[in-house]
Amino acid sequence: MSSYSDDASRSSSFTDGATRDDFSNPGDRVTLQVGERRFTTLRDTLVESSYFAARLSGRWNDADADGSYFVDANPALFEHILTYLRSGNFPVFFDSRSLTFDHARYLALLGEARYFGVRKLVEWIENKKYLDVVEITRSVIVDDDVTSASMHAHMSAASADSKVDLSTTWGQKRVRVCPYNFSHNGSSSGCTCDLPPRTGERDKYIKDELVLRAVVTITTATFNPDRCLGDGTALERIN
Repeated sequence: MSSYSDDASRSSSFTDGATRDDFSNPGDRVTLQVGERRFTTLRDTLVESSYFAARLSGRWNDADADGSYFVDANPALFEHILTYLRSGNFPVFFDSRSLTFDHARYLALLGEARYFGVRKLVEWIENKKYLDVVEITRSVIVDDDVTSASMHAHMSAASADSKVDLSTTWGQKRVRVCPYNFSHNGSSSGCTCDLPPRTGERDKYIKDELVLRAVVTITTATFNPDRCLGDGTALERIN
């Protein structure tokens, strides 16, 4: 006995007739029991899949008593298969907090896409086209003397959808001490005493002061919807 995949090339096409939003003809509806979940969709929606094109071709009479078709697959992954078949939208598994793609999930979905014979989805994942959906940019700022004002400026420079990583360390810098012990925050220009120490005593008025140093990394993710949405643009890129 031949398999569903073997009969895919001989199966009929159901692209004529009802649109995906036309549920007026109950005969166009298909109920799938995928694992422990049920999905209801249209025959036209499924036939881009060579598996379903063959299984719904009329050559197989394996519907359950209630008219549904049992599919032994992971329903959580199949949900993304069906979403693609319905809309042409490719799945984006991207964590906006860690700014990373879920490659393991893509690998699992690739196996399902191959099984169901969804060619364009297979090619999209195999070619890692999902990496084009999100553009990651990073800027690095080195602050050798952190103050509350400088940190506020760094944080204000980051957009709301950016991730800010802060790495700090303690360092030292040499500062001038006022000979009259007035505090000028290490700035010789701030000293109004105008009485420079004698040449032989200069080191007496220089000291090492602890300063907080920081490296601020701002990472921004920019989404490119045209690289994944089913308006024809994404599909043309892999044809």
